[in-house]
Amino acid sequence: MSPHPAMMGTADDALESKILALELILYVLQNTNMSREFVQNSGPQFHYAIRQYLCVSLLKNCTSHNTMVVNLSLRLFVPLIHHFRSNLKTEIEAFVTNVFFVILNSENSTVEHKSLVVTLFEEICSDPTTLAEIFLNYDCDLSAVDLFHRIIMTLAKVAKINEKELGGNGLNFVAGAGALRMEKVRQDHRELRLDAMRALRQVLASLHSSIVAPMNRKKARDRDAQTDSSLESEDVAKSSNNGNDSVGAA
Repeated sequence: MSPHPAMMGTADDALESKILALELILYVLQNTNMSREFVQNSGPQFHYAIRQYLCVSLLKNCTSHNTMVVNLSLRLFVPLIHHFRSNLKTEIEAFVTNVFFVILNSENSTVEHKSLVVTLFEEICSDPTTLAEIFLNYDCDLSAVDLFHRIIMTLAKVAKINEKELGGNGLNFVAGAGALRMEKVRQDHRELRLDAMRALRQVLASLHSSIVAPMNRKKARDRDAQTDSSLESEDVAKSSNNGNDSVGAA
């Protein structure tokens, strides 16, 4: 028995309204200057709405059968972790563990969704401050999961998936349309591996920016200060010698 046309129209309208709402929220979060002062001064009611309504809705939407709803919900997580990570510690842990890791580790997830999650991890790790706070707030907290370590290990696992794990042993014995489909699958997984490698490279770049670069700048400042001190000592010595010469001449 097919659904009544009126019911189908209502369902389509509800889906379109949901997609529009997600797009609007994503636009607002991406195009608003969410400074630390803005987030701190936005008030407890705003934080409550983000935690109890938006985060819960995003978790539910990630189980949707509609690809666009899932994609928008996943993309919305990035500005949330960038701007509200200090208020959403538990929610971020739940989202990454129960959504991102599940998608990447599941054999039933589409390559499209896996690639999107890897790309989102790359965006998250592109901010050195966010990456450092993930390590401090989770891996250094004995009561929390080691989120930074698990992100790295999950990306590394995706990056080294080989053709045997994809059923590549029989690829050479498939002909016609089946061969084309299998080649497309193999190409998609190659792109997924490259995306994971790019995300890991971004992690290294952020670690360099937040740890190595400041240390190099400090060493450069110390060298400059030491050079200035040496020059001042030489000037003082010259002035002292000139003064002694003048006294001797007199």
